Amino acid sequence: MEIWESLLSGLIGAIVGGGIAGYFSLSATNKAHTQAKNLEDRKSRELMDGLLQGLHDEIETLWDSYIEGIGVQLEALPENQPLLMYYPVTQEYFTIYVGNAFLIGRIRDIELRKKIVFTYSKARGLIDSYRLNNELVQKFEHWDSMFKQTGQEVYKQHARDYFSRLIEYAKQLKKSHSELKVVKTETLRILQKRGVLSEQ
Repeated sequence: MEIWESLLSGLIGAIVGGGIAGYFSLSATNKAHTQAKNLEDRKSRELMDGLLQGLHDEIETLWDSYIEGIGVQLEALPENQPLLMYYPVTQEYFTIYVGNAFLIGRIRDIELRKKIVFTYSKARGLIDSYRLNNELVQKFEHWDSMFKQTGQEVYKQHARDYFSRLIEYAKQLKKSHSELKVVKTETLRILQKRGVLSEQ
């Protein structure tokens, strides 16, 4: 009888002990999983916050640099006048945007995501417009120079044609500039509302 009592007592002890150990083991596993998930979520939030801060700073810095240069000259350009100057646009200006393009789709705020993409699309379009204006200026100057050297009327007519194109294209440049100015302001406002300027 004592053997059975001893075995039964040992069995009950093993079950209870194993159950308690299993409970604590499961509890520890759940806690570790929760901590790991919280850490992953926090890192993901920090990554996205850093991305948004970077995009804000890139948009603001590039706009300030642009507006202090040719942007202010374009705004001051009288109606029906060509922009007879070169604007050097030879590099990739959007380092943060391009370098983190794979993260843009992870921005959960749909309106913000669309505004960011739209802002950069408008900026690229304006850069392309300046490139075309540069080409038109180059062709105008070529034909104008040929006319001055030779006095031939055909060259004068070519120069006039390009001058007229430049006048029309300046209107398009002003329109693109104004559209970018509006969308840039809206995007920065949404980013600031999202808290990108607040200290972490």
